[in-house]
Formats: sequence, structure tokens, C-alpha cells
Amino acid sequence: MKDRILEQAEKAYQLLSGDEACRGQASHVREIVEKLKNQDITVAVLGQFKRGKSRLSNTILDSDALPVGIVPITSAVTKVVYGKKPEAEVHYQNGVVEPVPFEKLSSFISEQENADNRLGVSSVVLRVPSKFLKNGLTFVDTPGVGSFHKNNTETAYQYMKESDAVIFLLSVDSPINQIEIDFLRNTREFAGKFYFAVNKVDVVEEGELKEYMDYCRSLLCRLMETEQISMFAVSAKTGQGVEELKKAILRDCKKSADEILESSAEKKLKDTIDSALRQLDFYWKAMNMEYKELDARFEEISKTVEEIKAEAEEADGLYEVRLNEIKLRLSEKVKELFGMEFHYDIESLPPGIVTMGKGDFIRQTENLCGTLKETLDRILLYREENAYTVVRRINNINKLSRQLRKIKSELS
Repeated sequence: MKDRILEQAEKAYQLLSGDEACRGQASHVREIVEKLKNQDITVAVLGQFKRGKSRLSNTILDSDALPVGIVPITSAVTKVVYGKKPEAEVHYQNGVVEPVPFEKLSSFISEQENADNRLGVSSVVLRVPSKFLKNGLTFVDTPGVGSFHKNNTETAYQYMKESDAVIFLLSVDSPINQIEIDFLRNTREFAGKFYFAVNKVDVVEEGELKEYMDYCRSLLCRLMETEQISMFAVSAKTGQGVEELKKAILRDCKKSADEILESSAEKKLKDTIDSALRQLDFYWKAMNMEYKELDARFEEISKTVEEIKAEAEEADGLYEVRLNEIKLRLSEKVKELFGMEFHYDIESLPPGIVTMGKGDFIRQTENLCGTLKETLDRILLYREENAYTVVRRINNINKLSRQLRKIKSELS
């Protein structure tokens, strides 16, 4: 099965990368291909806010690296990988990578100190000498859903798509609610393996715990449309039941890694194909806009481009960072005006990597701006009067859509 999924993913990548309208989806499929080839498994802790995700993560990792508290803490995704010595780095949305001491982590991933992720943190990467991670697992702590902080819920929903296996955390002190049900229904469309952990079991009597576990098991089996689930009673505070959870995850990742990755990759590939089909539909609708409406939107793009070029002339230093920020700005503008994803690769910028001169920065800025306008003209057939060009573009869109649907049907 692995070879079949990989073959279909590579086929989809070849199709998507050949059309400028689907560069973002092509990038996602490339990541799926690399995951399958490298056998990289990501295990994420997901759930509603204040279920104890960060504390459980620390217990699983035998570490106190992640900040915990009595109010919603995590505002950004925290990825933990194996390292011989503890190290931490912050990855920003503009590509900047900054090493930070562990005692400063809360400044970047705490909702109190980085409210609504105002610092623009993409993720925090920790390296810790945890036996649990030694064989190459990536462990992820995510913001909780359902809190007052909307950004946290959006981040959690976004990252669930990256997970291969999920620890879905519930709590014995609160019945499963609609927020958790909705989140679980979305999550099951992407992850290949689920572990349900019921936290805070140290605060209830044994009889009450059994009653709650039986209730959860029955409800979760219905939600997951299966007769059996992996379910664990745990206490992140005392460590009760956590060892059994860890052993189950490590056992499955050793014996069933292919199965987990294949299931996860198949789900993610279907979702990316659906995204590409929606993207092509967006382009189709944009192509059919009235000229007056298209004129106004292209005029707005031109205005943004001229503003960016003027700002580039005035810029002084940090040119690599500024170039990434321009890419983000252009992408957001296209999304705003046309409802379409216009993908740019954001270059990672480790500390000290500042080599670009101002002349090169201005040239690359002008190239980005010029290429964007040319690409939009070409894709949307803006003011195109050559009937052959229009027909060929329409045929290409229809052909690509048919080929993508065929791949999806073969996956089902």
C-alpha cells in the first residue's frame, strides 16, 4: 500500500507543480512525499483548552520544558525533537530563527506574554534528551481549542492537518462537549492513529472513573465509527497511566509505522487535492469576473506593488527578512482580492545569515512584484483577447481537475 500511496502522491505533485495556480498545493504534496520516504512520524497532543496538554507533554517527555499554568498557556505550536542537550529556538512567520534560553520560552508560547501570537511566531522547536523521542519521533504540543483566544483555536485546527498520530486529551472533571466533538470530527480526517487520554483521574474515585471511561469509550467509538479505540486513564500531575500510553505509542510507531504514515498520507493527499480543486474553482470564478471588477482589483494589486517598491528603496538592513515579509504581504493581498492562495516559499533565516546587499534586495523585490503581476495576468487571462489562449487555459484547467479527481477516486 505504501508504494501505491507514494506513487499517487508523486503523480499529484507532478500535476500540481505544472500549474501556476496550484503552487501551494504542490508544496503540501511534496511534504507528504518526503514524509513517506523518510518515515517521519509526528505525534501531536490535541484537545480543548485547560485539559492539561502541556503538563501531559512534559510528563511524557520526562521534562519540564513546556510552561504550564492555571490559565490558557500555549499560544503557538511547540515541536519537540530529540537532542543530546536541551536547546530551544523560535521560528517566526517571516523566516527568522532565533535561539532562546528555556527560561524565556513563555515569552513566545504563553498566551499571557504573547497574546494572540502578536509576535508572529510560526512555531517553537525544542531539543531535549528524551528517550521517548530517541528513534526520530516529532512530538507536538498545540494550543487548546474553545478558549476566548480565537487565534489559539485557529492554530490548533491548522496544525491538526500536520499530525500523523494524535493524543486526543479529555478530562475526567468535564463531560465531552460539542467543541471537543467538532474538533475530533475534523481531526479524524487527517491523522492515521488516535490515542484517547482521559486526564486528571487522580481526583475521582475508582467507581466514578470506570463509569466515566465506559461513557467516553461508547461515545468515542460512535464518533470514530469503530468498535475499538485506544484509551488511557492518566494523570499528568502524578504520572498515573502515562507509562502505558508511552509504551503503546512507541510500540505502534515501531511495528505499525508504515500503516500510520500511509493512512495519514492518504487522508492528507485527499484534502490537498480537494484544496487544489477549490483553488481551480476560485481561478475559474475570477476569470469570469466583469472587466470593471477585475480592473479595480488589478488596480489595487498595482497600488500595493508600487507601495512595496517605494518602501524597498527606503529600507535599511535586514534585507532577507524584509524580502520574506514582502512575500507574505503579496500572498495576503492576492487572498484578500481574489480569494486565492498564491504560494511563496519562505526562506529560513538562522541567526547571522545576513548577506544580501541593498541592490540585490531591490532587484529581488522588483522581480517578485513584476512576476506576481505577470502571473496573475497569465492565470486570470486579464484582458486576454486571443480566443485560442482562452480556450487552451480553460481546457488545461478542466484537464487538471479531471486528473486530480481520478487520483482521489483511486485513493478511496
